[in-house]
Amino acid sequence: MADNQALEIAWYGQAMFTVSGGGITVACDPVPPEVGYTYGPVDADAVLISHEHFDHGYLAGIKGSPTVIKKTGGSRLDGIEVTGIATFHDAKGGKERGPDIIFTWEQAGFRIAHFGDLGVLPGAEMLSSLSGLDVVMLPVGGVFTIDGGQAARLAKDLAPAIAIPMHYKTPACSIPIKGAGEFTGGFSGPVREVAERPVVITRDTLPSATEVWVLPYQ
Repeated sequence: MADNQALEIAWYGQAMFTVSGGGITVACDPVPPEVGYTYGPVDADAVLISHEHFDHGYLAGIKGSPTVIKKTGGSRLDGIEVTGIATFHDAKGGKERGPDIIFTWEQAGFRIAHFGDLGVLPGAEMLSSLSGLDVVMLPVGGVFTIDGGQAARLAKDLAPAIAIPMHYKTPACSIPIKGAGEFTGGFSGPVREVAERPVVITRDTLPSATEVWVLPYQ
């Protein structure tokens, strides 16, 4: 990978991010204003939607006519291969809250994964398929997803360079979920409170061992 390749990642609240790099912007799980997060419509070439709940598919928050991906398996977009991995929104095989999709892709030379509203820890086979990730976005707020302790364990098992918490209670969030403290307190490695938005990640700034980066949402 060229030294000047970089990712810019911004968190908009709940499970919504934009990931820009390599000449493309990918948006994940756009969040509606009813949840409490406000922002102007954002530019994106593609939108990944992990499941069909109201707080994850707000396409009015995205400018233009992006490619929308909300299925498992492979999808190709402008040189990026996106893989959707089927999992569940709960620990009972989807009987309570339905399916969830983990999306993985490579962008600007970085391997990235967004876990949507993951409700059950992956088994050994799925963990093996998720090895070698650079950046992961994990739900940590419990109630409707895995909780902070489970997310801390998953971050340890995945061993990415950067684990970014999402889908947790903030002062803006109207949904009754827990804060990020159980996750950050249960994680054994460094926890960094990031001030810049978007945060810029290069090979030079990529940690050699897993760190948690807590991003600002506005």
